[in-house]
Parts: sequence; C-alpha cells; structure tokens
Amino acid sequence: MALGKRHTRGLCTASSTAPAAATGRIADFSSASGVGDQKNPIPAKIVTYGLPKPLDPAFQSYTTTGGHLNIKINAPATSSPQLLGTLLQFDSCIDASVFTGVEFAVSGAFSGCSLVYATGDVEHEDVTKSSTFASGPEGSYVPQHKIAAEDLSTTPRTIKLPFANTDIRGNPPTPLDPAKLIFTLWQFVVPVAADGGSDSPPCSANLTIGDIKFYR
Repeated sequence: MALGKRHTRGLCTASSTAPAAATGRIADFSSASGVGDQKNPIPAKIVTYGLPKPLDPAFQSYTTTGGHLNIKINAPATSSPQLLGTLLQFDSCIDASVFTGVEFAVSGAFSGCSLVYATGDVEHEDVTKSSTFASGPEGSYVPQHKIAAEDLSTTPRTIKLPFANTDIRGNPPTPLDPAKLIFTLWQFVVPVAADGGSDSPPCSANLTIGDIKFYR
C-alpha cells in the first residue's frame, strides 16, 4: 500500500535494520514526539493520509494525550471509495521475527465505514509510489486484518493480530516478512456514496489506541 513520499527509497539492509526491543514495545505515546518508549524506543513518526486525495484536516485528525493515540474521522462519502489512514512510520526497518504479531489496546466507536489494521513490510510497499523503504512491485499493498465495529466499546480491549492468517491478502500474495517491518497502520475504508450522496452517512470515528507492542 503506497502511502506517499517519506524516506529515501531503499531496501532493508543490515545497516538500516534495528531489532525490536525484547519487551516488544512499539509505542506508548509518552515522549515529546508522541511515540516511543523511554527505555526501548522505536524511532517513528505519526503520518495520516487520504486516498485518492488528501482530506481536509477537519475530516481527519489525531492527538496524543495521556499516553494514547486518539484518531478522529468525520468524512463524507463521495463518488469514489476513500482510504483514510493513520500509521506509525518507523525511521528504520524493524526485525520482529522472534515475535508472532502486534497487539494494542483500543476503545471507541466508528460507523459509516469499515476499519482494517495492518503491519507493513518493504515487500508489500509499492516501490513506484513510495520513497520509503520499499521493494514491492507496482500495485503492492499490505495484508490486512478487519476490525468490526461491534468488537469495540468505551472500555479498552486488547486486540492481538498475528503477522500471518490475515483477513485480506496483500499484493503480492506472499506472507508478511516480520524481519522487514516499516509501519503499523489503522485505515478506514469509506464506501461510495449512494444516490449521489444525499442519503449516505459520513464515516464517523473516534478511537483511542495505546500500549502497542509485538507479542510472542
């Protein structure tokens, strides 16, 4: 899944790859930049995107408060399907091959759209559209897990999502490579507006995410 221009394009090499912390910690949103763990940080930044075109910040935003990432969406349906994503973009490739997947605590609600989570690797990142670490062919996108609206509530719930056995196969249709990870992603998919959009509800979401880590 190409997510816009970010880093100097390149492959994961020994010099550009860091091992995941033994604790598995990815982010607790306690540092000044909003991401990272004081003892075992993964240098990263938070990035938002809208496809096929960027959205007004009034429709898509995030904050980091109280050790959590809060994502808010209020986007109208249009004549084209939309992808609205918020990701933690790692500054280097991360080798998490000793782990099974990613877990995080999440609370909140969403409606008028669907939600997927993905852990991204270089082999499913479109090298023709991304200037980050990427080696995937044109049209690449990452394998994804679906998160149902009924699975969320106002009470935080820990969700564990493995690198394998995803709900949506990526392109190319190969397994995720946990030794070459470059981001974690929460993406809302807004369907095409029905009947010109007059009766289509907007994509509305308010999620709070925290304690993101790799698990064994």
